[in-house]
Amino acid sequence: MDELKNFQELKKRILEAYQKFYPQFQSDWKNFSSKDIRQLIDLIETELRERVSEKWIYTHLKPETNDKLPRKDMLDIFSRFSGFADWDDFIFQNRAEPENPIELQKNPARKNSKYLGWLLLILPILGIIYFFTKNHSDPKVLEIRNEFTREPVPAGEIRVFSVSNEEKIPVDPENSTIEVKNHSEKLIIESPYFEKKEVEISETDKEILIKPEDYAMVLKHFIHSDLGDWKKRKEKLEKILSEDLEVIILLKDNLGAEYLNKEEFSGKLVVPTSETRKMKILNLETNEQKQITFIRIQRL
Repeated sequence: MDELKNFQELKKRILEAYQKFYPQFQSDWKNFSSKDIRQLIDLIETELRERVSEKWIYTHLKPETNDKLPRKDMLDIFSRFSGFADWDDFIFQNRAEPENPIELQKNPARKNSKYLGWLLLILPILGIIYFFTKNHSDPKVLEIRNEFTREPVPAGEIRVFSVSNEEKIPVDPENSTIEVKNHSEKLIIESPYFEKKEVEISETDKEILIKPEDYAMVLKHFIHSDLGDWKKRKEKLEKILSEDLEVIILLKDNLGAEYLNKEEFSGKLVVPTSETRKMKILNLETNEQKQITFIRIQRL
């Protein structure tokens, strides 16, 4: 099997691994939505402590066919996510699978019998652990605030996840307040406007302070403000936006997405319109200089 065929097989395995966390997804890469992509990125970060970009997934995983093989370091990450040591291990095991159907017919249960024994052993143990952790203690109420202003952070500007036993579960904030059960080990707070924050539940009392991203806040102000001095706006945008900026604007009613570069996106903000003020930033990435390199926007 050549390398591109191996990669196509790996893409199938990635979907199978993703479905273990989100069994409600029963489709293919063509129907892998922007929400699924965000959840896959979160899983890679939580399970492997690795970061992958939304652009990489759109470029290499979403297409039905691929003309070239991605970088090996990315192949290693997704091979590990799919249950292998790395890309080389995936190729080896993929080739090592028996190809003789007669051999399989002779021992149809041989491959799965050892797994059944392990399942029978560990399921009761997992049930006991789940029972005690689920009923551990009363929930804790926490408020998320801006570290500088101490103002509550609106629920629409953050995404909160509760982590327990290495499982990352979304939590819906009410205004700026969240309720978590004490058996959760930690909280992860993400936002296009604030730095990512991880906090241990046991070490947190009543509030969580998150630090704003300065350039992201400036961009937010530009999107929702009136014109002002367009020359100064242009100068500030030149400073906070990276030269290789990529912007994806998700259109209403699932009609697709619009792609903009730095020049095109800056042009929309230098002279804002009513359409500009309907933009909502969903995700934002920066480089080492804190310049904005990627923005994903929902058009309301």
